Amino acid sequence: MKKVFKYLFVLALAYTIGCGVKGSPYPPYTTAPETVKKAEIKQQDKRLVVYWYYQPRYADGRSMDEPFSFEVFTLDGKLIKEIYREGNLYWFYYQFTEDKEYCFRFKVKTPKDESKLSRFFCYIPTLDYPEEKPRLSLSIVEEGILISWNRSDYKTNLYKHRKKIYYPLPFIQLKDTSVYVDKNVKHDQEYCYYITFENENGVEGYPSRIECILFRDIFPPLPPQSPTIVEKNGKYYLIWSDSPSPDVIGYIVVVNGRQITPFPVKDYILPLKGYRKGDPVEIYAVDRAGNRSPPAIVR
Repeated sequence: MKKVFKYLFVLALAYTIGCGVKGSPYPPYTTAPETVKKAEIKQQDKRLVVYWYYQPRYADGRSMDEPFSFEVFTLDGKLIKEIYREGNLYWFYYQFTEDKEYCFRFKVKTPKDESKLSRFFCYIPTLDYPEEKPRLSLSIVEEGILISWNRSDYKTNLYKHRKKIYYPLPFIQLKDTSVYVDKNVKHDQEYCYYITFENENGVEGYPSRIECILFRDIFPPLPPQSPTIVEKNGKYYLIWSDSPSPDVIGYIVVVNGRQITPFPVKDYILPLKGYRKGDPVEIYAVDRAGNRSPPAIVR
């Protein structure tokens, strides 16, 4: 009996020691934000453009919801610069005076903590860059916005934004031309552009002025193709093929001067109720801006 009691006592003691004090099931969380991992630097005339993407996270990988800011440091110490932002992209400009190496690193700060200093990101600018300032003009054409500039012997970086800002990433790079039609535009929206010339060493010159334009589609689409009236079992049907214009949203049908479609329809076959043989039928294509095509007429 004593042996059994001793055995049970040892067993209970082991259970108490092993399970009586529970450890935390989670590792300790950090309040330090993640630092900037990568930054890019390029040159425009006598200034450097430093830009980076940053997804707010803590150093342990968790998403960070609290406010944060960046501190920028050079080899000489802390740098005070206005930092611009668009989504998760951040950038600033730095005016340089010599063709020597310039280095920058970052610290991310929150109200509670701060990140480690990032590594240095460095760039050696050159005094060999296109010196002529580009001149830009915009106009509306049927295909979109026509952008033209004053030279075609440089590579041209075209920048585009919905706001009047010097955005750091080009929309497209072009060469051997001084015109471009931006077809990726929408009716009644404003678009802003600027350009830089780039030499054979990949160095950009001074940016042009930012020019903006409100795009309004004032050009009617082409009419639908091959409209035909067919009769089947005493009923009449209007059949047609698509308009060649890419921005058409539907079609309006008018029979004997009366519009029988209250809104643009997307079908290509339509019953003609009340139609009498010989009645004039008109069909119009309608685009996203509400413009109507000339009529396609069938009798």
